[in-house]
Amino acid sequence: MHRTSAVTEKIRELIAPYLTTLGLTVWGVELAAAGHRQLVRLYLDLAADTPRTAERKGVTIDECARVSRHLGSLLEVEEYFHGAYVLEVSSPGLSRRFFEAGQLAGFLGREIEAKLAVPINGRKRFRGILTALDGQIVSMTADPGPKSFPISFDFAESDKVRLIHAFDATPDGEAGGDDSPYGSPEATS
Repeated sequence: MHRTSAVTEKIRELIAPYLTTLGLTVWGVELAAAGHRQLVRLYLDLAADTPRTAERKGVTIDECARVSRHLGSLLEVEEYFHGAYVLEVSSPGLSRRFFEAGQLAGFLGREIEAKLAVPINGRKRFRGILTALDGQIVSMTADPGPKSFPISFDFAESDKVRLIHAFDATPDGEAGGDDSPYGSPEATS
């Protein structure tokens, strides 16, 4: 289930002022294990008040590198992690993971994949078209085609929801077109 840990919230608060100066925002923070080290993944996106233009479609590799260096320094001072950790900073990418229900609003009509914590009709994984968002309730048409069926679930009851990128779903077949709500894919710095 989607849980926000105290550490992920502290990381968001720690980096937010710096991101504001760059016209960026935190899309999400993931904590995981990487062998014997802690893995910290920070996903960035353009802030809502940063216009997407032909020149500025999303987060750049240079911005990810700058944020990585800045956050790395802040984390060393704050000592949130005991021992070694790995820091990865990137854009959410084409198959972006959604960390909050509200992030889905710009993707109605697009294909998503949801992995639920509690099964619905014996299934935990669903792939289909996002049809509605009502607060925390996500509705989709699962298994598009002749055997499609509608399902709804509480976003808080999902383990992971992500976008299924279709290259023909973007303007002129171009990833991250001018009016794209998700920017361009960027490498992890």
